[in-house]
Amino acid sequence: MEFEAQGKRPRGAPKKRWRDVLRKDVAEAKVTAEDAVEMKWRRLTRTADPATVKQLSRSLWWTKTTNGDGIIVSERFRDSIVSVERLDDRLVKIVVVIERQKYHLFSAYAPQTGCSEQTKDKFWNLLDKKTAEVSLQEAIVVAGDLNGHVGATKDGYSCHGGFGYGSRNTDGERILEYADSHNLAIVNTRFRKRDSHLITFYSGENRTQIDFVLVRHRDQGLVTDAKTVPYETVATQHRPLICTLKIAPPKPKLAERRGPARIKWWRLKEKEETVVSSILLPAVTTVDETWKGAAEAITRVARSKLGVTKLGRRKLDKQTWLWTDHVRDKVHEKKKQYHAFLIEKTDDNWQRYQIAKKEAKKAVASEKAAHFAELNKKLESREGERYIYRLAKTRNRQTEDIEKFFGINDENGRLLTDRRQVPKRWREYFANISTVEFAHPAIPCAPPVHCPVQKITVSETITALKKMKSGKATGPDDVAADLWKSKGWNPAGWLTEFFNQAVAEKKVPESWQQSTTIPIWKKKGSLGDCACYRPIRLLSHSMKFFERIVDSRIRDIVELITNQCVFVAGCSTIDAIHATSLLLEKHHEKRRPIHLAFLDLEKAFGRVPRDVIWYALRQHGVPEEHIEWVRILYTSPKSRVQMAAGTLTEFPISVGVHQGSALSPLLFVVVMDTITKDLQKPTPWTLLYADDVMLASEDKSELESQVQTWSNRLAMFGLRLNVKKTEYLSTDSSEPGSIKINGTELTWTTTFKYLGSAIAPDGSLGFETNSRVNAAWLKWRSMTGVLCDKNIPERLKSKIYRTVIRPVAIYGAECWPATKEVEARLSVMETKMLR
Repeated sequence: MEFEAQGKRPRGAPKKRWRDVLRKDVAEAKVTAEDAVEMKWRRLTRTADPATVKQLSRSLWWTKTTNGDGIIVSERFRDSIVSVERLDDRLVKIVVVIERQKYHLFSAYAPQTGCSEQTKDKFWNLLDKKTAEVSLQEAIVVAGDLNGHVGATKDGYSCHGGFGYGSRNTDGERILEYADSHNLAIVNTRFRKRDSHLITFYSGENRTQIDFVLVRHRDQGLVTDAKTVPYETVATQHRPLICTLKIAPPKPKLAERRGPARIKWWRLKEKEETVVSSILLPAVTTVDETWKGAAEAITRVARSKLGVTKLGRRKLDKQTWLWTDHVRDKVHEKKKQYHAFLIEKTDDNWQRYQIAKKEAKKAVASEKAAHFAELNKKLESREGERYIYRLAKTRNRQTEDIEKFFGINDENGRLLTDRRQVPKRWREYFANISTVEFAHPAIPCAPPVHCPVQKITVSETITALKKMKSGKATGPDDVAADLWKSKGWNPAGWLTEFFNQAVAEKKVPESWQQSTTIPIWKKKGSLGDCACYRPIRLLSHSMKFFERIVDSRIRDIVELITNQCVFVAGCSTIDAIHATSLLLEKHHEKRRPIHLAFLDLEKAFGRVPRDVIWYALRQHGVPEEHIEWVRILYTSPKSRVQMAAGTLTEFPISVGVHQGSALSPLLFVVVMDTITKDLQKPTPWTLLYADDVMLASEDKSELESQVQTWSNRLAMFGLRLNVKKTEYLSTDSSEPGSIKINGTELTWTTTFKYLGSAIAPDGSLGFETNSRVNAAWLKWRSMTGVLCDKNIPERLKSKIYRTVIRPVAIYGAECWPATKEVEARLSVMETKMLR
């Protein structure tokens, strides 16, 4: 069952060739939504069989259960989907927002006539309940195999259009009663059609109408046509039912459709020598002039040699390799013979159809075998080993119900779907958190350290180049780190000279002050809540080289307290987890109470006042010249948000450190060390991991006093304790209740997930083992696109398991007092996975 948005028979196309028009419409993605039932494809995730759904730019949502009910939606509506609900193995609903109007699309597969009354009642009660929950102001479309005969005439039912087929049965009366109770109309009974355009089901000599489309009575004007296509057999017994509705598909603005054109830097490896030999870097004069000349020279050559992405093109794996001329001819011959059989059902026609069908299958199988043989050859190479991870990630992304949604809530929680209002809301949100500091008193002054500093050397630049990772998304200037790291030339000397010119002028290029902010959903919370997105900023790669040099200089000067476990050489999350576990185990062993508070800072990196950064660096004895090197990176930073609704105008950033910067972690750690150094107790009574702080005490009131002191100190320097996410844990069951901070009682928890590891008051591993096993299974399921593909070599599957799944299962195992029970659970898990 299929829907067209604003669809119609093309002018000049004869009605007798409508099946060709239908095939053409599907190929051009004119069909908006398709209802599918009884799907038996066992390996489908969200994107269906490559030869059917992917090639037609479709997305599939289905129940993946016995009855296989699902909805296939055109890619044009992909970004307009608000929610996907798999209500039952016979009922799926998606909600689409188009021009401020919500459309609730139900795909229903009613129980067959031979099913029990209990099964039928369960289905119809669920459908009735979910239909009633939809607001009267919102549109409803119910489509599917309802397995009932509604008859040819109205007979008093207002939902019936009077042009049905056949005689009515009991299940048909149930359909009519459901439709009347919700003021719905059965639209494929509204149009006078010949029988072949009404019949949806063929079985031997039996011909019936059991597939229907229902909409609200007030929305009948949207429906312009509804009929069956008799010669298109999308299933063995069913015929496709085409319903045309006047629903205009989303029309993004030109800039929104196009997005920025990017250089295809992934091709650099194969054309490396040609590209680097064609680039002529200008002589270093002034910062602006030099960088402008260099950027133009690089991008001009790269665009010419590597090419750029096409504007408005969405990357789709259409798998055109399967549709060769040979396969096309065989498939067309099969269809031709089948249509001949339908016209004249003779044994000769049936035999010819069977022969053509086998030939088509052989042709498809041959092309698939050749393609996967080539793919396996590629995967066996060294490059293929790296490609397998990208392939697994891509296939997992295709299983997500909602990849991205352009709508967002306003400040009052009301969903905005106007494509003019949504960008304004995003800009308003990010501009607010990027320009407004938390209230705080004046930051104290620290005496500057004036002393000469050495110029940047070539060796420092070479070290910075080696540390930078390849294959990362570029910033606004679109100059990739891969180019500077290329072995085909030696740009370290030119970069060193340019960096020294920048610090001499105390100025960096304008493009280094620009960034692109990408909101990434945290996979929890509402899709419409701005706070549930993590802002990732794409910065200039060339600036990051300079930042790494500054980072190295500052690290050689500052001395951080040993309580800090992040961004410190030789220290990691395992150290903090181990120290906390030992603290709890020892106190449990001696039966002495211990009280812990796990502090969380509110938007810590994004709300650090700049004056606090300069104060902290001076307190650590960083020379004023190096502070100036940092300061020029924060002269006038600006960013623009890029999301599903388009790219916004720039907004200033006057507070916080750069998100995604190579220097930001060190700056934040130095700030935390400076403002809380005198409050930190020896390890393990105080542990820090960036903005995650653990405080411990044997006395509850003392811990409460400590946490309050930390809250006050953070507030003095423009930071804020997130009381809602700060939690309290205790081993003393005789002393109930939590502690209070600023008059608010903290959440009292019996287990806490500290740095990814579950901490229990008694030091037991039960909760942690369950957590690790569940996390490993989640990771395994995300990798099934590769692990369950019989065409992927076993060696690569083994590598995926060893490098991706097993590390998740044994994360933090260095801190476990492991028992035979724990080992047995992990062994069972591993055995099941390997099977």
